[in-house]
Amino acid sequence: MKDIAKVIGTRIKMLRFAKHMQQTELAKRMGISQTHMSNIESGRNNVTVDNLYKLHEILECPVSSFFVDIDGKEEVKENKDVFSLEDLTQALILLKKQ
Repeated sequence: MKDIAKVIGTRIKMLRFAKHMQQTELAKRMGISQTHMSNIESGRNNVTVDNLYKLHEILECPVSSFFVDIDGKEEVKENKDVFSLEDLTQALILLKKQ
């Protein structure tokens, strides 16, 4: 279950980055502490269904986007110009550090 929480947390972080939103801003809009938001994104805390619904509204994304590839199976890349979600997440993290 911990691995699933980590995958979902990474997905939340990626979607937050895509919206150019700071973790503190997302936590405030969610009505939770920044520490709790950090724990969700790192997979230390599970996210509730209610929180997923709030995230869906705030980040303006389908709820299903939190569960893409949750079974651990990677999508087959048909086009070499297409990045995996993990590739995109790592690129966003590197850009944020600059």
